[in-house]
Amino acid sequence: MASDSPSLARWWRALCAGEIVSQASLTEMTTFHDGYGLGLLDVADPYARAVGHTGQDIGYVAWAGCLPEDGAVVVVLSSRVVQNIGAMARPLVVAARSD
Repeated sequence: MASDSPSLARWWRALCAGEIVSQASLTEMTTFHDGYGLGLLDVADPYARAVGHTGQDIGYVAWAGCLPEDGAVVVVLSSRVVQNIGAMARPLVVAARSD
C-alpha cells in the first residue's frame, strides 16, 4: 500500500474507533499474544499501549498506530530504511501522551 501521513492517520483513527470493523472484531484483533494480534502489533510496547503496524519496502519504512488510552494516532514515514522505526516513533508517542 502506498499512502501519506494524513491518509494513514485518518484510516487508523477510523479503525480504532470501530468504524472499519465491528468492536467485537477489533477486540479480537487487539488481543495480543507475544506482541502480536490479528494483523496488528502492540507497536509502542513497553512505553505505551498502541495498536498498529509497521511496514517496509525498498526505499521506505513506516510505523503507524493509535493509542487507545490517549485517543491519539501517530504515523511515522521515512524515505530511507532505518533499523528501528519504533525508536523514531517513540518521541511522538511520548508527546501524544503528554498533557
